[in-house]
Amino acid sequence: MKFKIIFILVFFISNTCNAEEANKGREIAENICSVCHGVNGQANTAGNSVLVPHLTAQNEQYLIEKLKHYKDKTLEHHQMSLIADMLSLEDIKNVAKWYSSIKITVQEIE
Repeated sequence: MKFKIIFILVFFISNTCNAEEANKGREIAENICSVCHGVNGQANTAGNSVLVPHLTAQNEQYLIEKLKHYKDKTLEHHQMSLIADMLSLEDIKNVAKWYSSIKITVQEIE
């Protein structure tokens, strides 16, 4: 019984922390990322492109690594490098948590 209670408590705390991180990430997305990538990760360029990709449901670790590479200039993109410079490592993780937490649903058109 103790194991179940501890497991439930750890699961609850973990989910609460993830939700808080995602909410912080959403705030950053609204204020910084949404101009190009949209708050919900849909690029505002009338479709996905090499220059402005969709971020919806992208892998969290992939987003973290890309933003870190823009920040340390391993990847060079004038606008993304400037934006990444404004973000702390915690901000980067929160933004990645937000965009990776967005679920995609596919509906069949009748």
